[in-house]
Amino acid sequence: ALGAAAVPQVQLLGSWLAQWLTSRPRAAQQAARSSVTKDPGYRLLLHCTEATHVTGAAKDWQRLFEAFGLSLEVLQSGCCGMAGTYGHEAEHRQTSALIYAQSWQSRVEDPGLQGRLLASGYSCRCQARRFSSADLPHPLQGLLACVRHRTKTE
Repeated sequence: ALGAAAVPQVQLLGSWLAQWLTSRPRAAQQAARSSVTKDPGYRLLLHCTEATHVTGAAKDWQRLFEAFGLSLEVLQSGCCGMAGTYGHEAEHRQTSALIYAQSWQSRVEDPGLQGRLLASGYSCRCQARRFSSADLPHPLQGLLACVRHRTKTE
């Protein structure tokens, strides 16, 4: 209805922030100055649609974290089993749980990743809460926690 020229560009949050930071050298310098003192060594589980349909999504999150002096390893994973509302539907609960167990559960419940594991998908975070009683922060929440900790220690 708008015509091809008038269609707005829609981006994921990580991609938009990485592009915004790259296009503003002053903001990037400020981010570097406010780098955190302790890097928790975050690990990220990407939403499966983000991982398969958005080329560079993982790199965008990594560039954003690097701007603040943080490392971010993107873990290879499959679908968490939620698939939007699929996992909420009673007839799909067992399949949803099986998919979660095959790909996400061991990582979410790994004691070595506690406090360092992030997940970009809302449904993925719901699934981790439902089957592993784990609250996985969004990558931006992890970044914000580090920046806030840095501000408190200055």
